[in-house]
Amino acid sequence: MPLIILGLIVIAGIVIYAFVMKRQSEEKDTRTVRERYPHVFEKINEIKEDMKKGANYTVVDDDEDEEVVDDNAKYRDEDGHTLHFPDDAEVEKRKRNIH
Repeated sequence: MPLIILGLIVIAGIVIYAFVMKRQSEEKDTRTVRERYPHVFEKINEIKEDMKKGANYTVVDDDEDEEVVDDNAKYRDEDGHTLHFPDDAEVEKRKRNIH
């Protein structure tokens, strides 16, 4: 019996909370985000200005000195031989005590 009363109190609380939230949602704030939070946008504009001041760079044309990058170099050993994945990975894991 006490659990039933406790359950009814909880349900009544949820219903009252829902009515209160519905009433508050009807009173909507029509201001834009910039009007509601101007301090945030001021900080963003300050950061933009600081970034513009510090953005000194020069464009370098590297086409003349461009070296060919070998994407597969990480798969080769010192002698230039390709390292292949072992055929039986489970045996290799047991040999090296990797689980």
